[in-house]
Amino acid sequence: MALQVEERVRSHVSSGQPESGVVRRIATDGLISYELADTELAHGTSLGNALGFATSKGTGAVENLFSVELGLRVTGSLVVHYFAGYTDLSHLAVEQEHPSGSGTLVLLQQNAPGTFLLHPSYQRHRFMLSNGVAVEETFFLPRTGDADPCLLHQAVRLENRSDHPVVLAVVGALVFAGDTGGDLRAEYDSRLGALVAWNAAHPEWVRVFGCPAGVDAHLATTDLERAWHPYRPLPDRIEGEGDLAGALQVVRFLEPGQTAELSFVVAFSCHGRDDAERIYREHRGTRDLLARTTAHYRERLSVAEVATPDPLINDGAQWSKANMLRVLARYPTGIAFTNEPGISSNVVARDVAWFVYGCDFVLPTACCRMLHILAQTQDPGGKVMEYYDARTLRTEDYGLNINDATPLFLMAAGHHLKTTGHVHCAEVLYPAMVRAAEALLSERDERGLVFCSARGTGEHGICGWRNVMPNVTINGAVTEVNSEAYAGLRAVAEAAEALGIDGDARRFNREAGLLRVAIEKHLRNPDNGLYYLNIDVDGRAHSEVTADLVFPLIGGVSDEETTRLISERLNHPDFMTEAGLRTLSHFDPLYTPDRLVGLQGGVWPGVTWWYAMSCLHADPGLMVEVLRRSYWQYIREPKRYNTVPGQFSEWFDGEALQNRGMRLSPWEPPRFLWALLEGALGVHPHYDRLAVEPTLPHDWKWCRVRNLPYRGQSLSWFLARYGDGLHLLTTDPVETPLIMERFDEDVSDLVIPEG
Repeated sequence: MALQVEERVRSHVSSGQPESGVVRRIATDGLISYELADTELAHGTSLGNALGFATSKGTGAVENLFSVELGLRVTGSLVVHYFAGYTDLSHLAVEQEHPSGSGTLVLLQQNAPGTFLLHPSYQRHRFMLSNGVAVEETFFLPRTGDADPCLLHQAVRLENRSDHPVVLAVVGALVFAGDTGGDLRAEYDSRLGALVAWNAAHPEWVRVFGCPAGVDAHLATTDLERAWHPYRPLPDRIEGEGDLAGALQVVRFLEPGQTAELSFVVAFSCHGRDDAERIYREHRGTRDLLARTTAHYRERLSVAEVATPDPLINDGAQWSKANMLRVLARYPTGIAFTNEPGISSNVVARDVAWFVYGCDFVLPTACCRMLHILAQTQDPGGKVMEYYDARTLRTEDYGLNINDATPLFLMAAGHHLKTTGHVHCAEVLYPAMVRAAEALLSERDERGLVFCSARGTGEHGICGWRNVMPNVTINGAVTEVNSEAYAGLRAVAEAAEALGIDGDARRFNREAGLLRVAIEKHLRNPDNGLYYLNIDVDGRAHSEVTADLVFPLIGGVSDEETTRLISERLNHPDFMTEAGLRTLSHFDPLYTPDRLVGLQGGVWPGVTWWYAMSCLHADPGLMVEVLRRSYWQYIREPKRYNTVPGQFSEWFDGEALQNRGMRLSPWEPPRFLWALLEGALGVHPHYDRLAVEPTLPHDWKWCRVRNLPYRGQSLSWFLARYGDGLHLLTTDPVETPLIMERFDEDVSDLVIPEG
């Protein structure tokens, strides 16, 4: 069956309106978007640019605007409502005297469910008002490059589909304060056609809220109801100071069939009024900015382009890149993403490490900067910090003598050097890798195991990835950290060999081998053939079976038989759900599926992809299945499962499978792309070559990878299944065990496969 430009993610027959629970995938602006009824979305899109991040509600309203520079939400919600004069509604009902008089404004409601279009670069809400006017609202943050300021647009298009003229008052209302405090002052600037609001304690924190098409009336008031739901035309007044909301009124007269366009723009600067006004003036061309934003997304998403016979996998690949782009911002210390975009400014080292694995194939320069800062902020002994503040470079290590961040830094830095070939990165990162390796080796105990001596709980007593569990300690010789340390030492040795530092290569290879022997001798559980969770500081072995069993597999510690045992154990129904892998068996007494950030029984998609990568050779068919299963959970019935189609949310309730974490998690998208590229598609970067050894499902007859960045090149190839096996067709130098056909010209973008 040919690939469809438009198809239902669920196989329902469509009528004119999207059916309840149905999400449609459609090609828009050359990218895959999702459309669904506006009754089926609990939350809206999350969007970001270089200096701003904004979220939206299931109603289509903007929820807030976050300043990357300030590290605070600098506005609250922006809502747009539509009003008619009371007398203008006489055609809808018998006119009668209204208690507020003839000058009353009446809030118009939708007359039927509308639709949301969720595009990588914007959100569009379409609906009909009760007076026959069709409304289209488009919310976006301009992202035309890597230096866009903190601002958002809510564009409005109106079309009169009734058979009579209408007068419409469009009112946009903005809550000014956000998290900055309720000490707002405001004035109306007639030159800009905008309200300007600032904090009394910080007059340099300035918002400009305007409508470039022109404003007919305005209001700033501490009475929020009067701002968003006025009963009469706005009075052109600034009423007091404090927790202010601003409202702008735009009136349009529309003949039958006539259209009108306007937009509400919010610009923010923490550098004073002049700068905020400059941002507003330079970025008020909505149509042009939206076109440039969409073009920028299209260009960025054309990198590492994957096409397969499975549309769900293709969607996941595209949207993983879109999600990565949304969360990357230009903080005062450089480009980064934080552990909770739009709320936090903390950059967590383990998150950076796993982000690098996927982002190296999309935007490697972003990975450079974050890895450099991790190197810059190492402690004197070489330990990598738990996190750094992207605004101030303040660091935190929770008092741990060793952590998972240190070996993960080694793994990520090694991946980055192999994939990019960046000479300047090698000059910075290799010495930092050696320091981190020495830190690991210095924290070994008498058994030769890396040993965490912390006796606290939570962040102060857990040295691995599940470190935010309260009243829990995972210390001593932890299998997770030791497995990562083994992989990290091998990564340093490999980097040393590539750089011609033979002494380091031999030493770190030898130390890695000794560590693996110690892991197998002391951390293997003889009762079940698996691994202990840890042997704690008091020498007690903890045999609890958790999803952390993936780490000896990911790190390359486990042998083939143990890999098979772990794969089979975690694939049992007490761990595996239709949405992915639980972190803890639902038979375990500590199983808590809906709390503790999902770390004791929730379903983390990224853990599922770790598992799939771990079992790739033991069970090749599992990889694509779990990728499909977990991405499908983001798409199906978004209101029921609390998701936003296209956005990679954080974790799901282990029973109800509802998202209970962030709507847009920054660390899940890159792990999906990594698992797809380096797992199913078999992309293996080396220092001197790129190898392609795919493990495709037997029913896949073809697969295409285009524009994959690798050491300054952009590589493309096409896989086709013939009677004698898979063939790899390419113009580029890649290494593969497949039958390879070399061509003089790349025409893979013209190929539209069948089946």
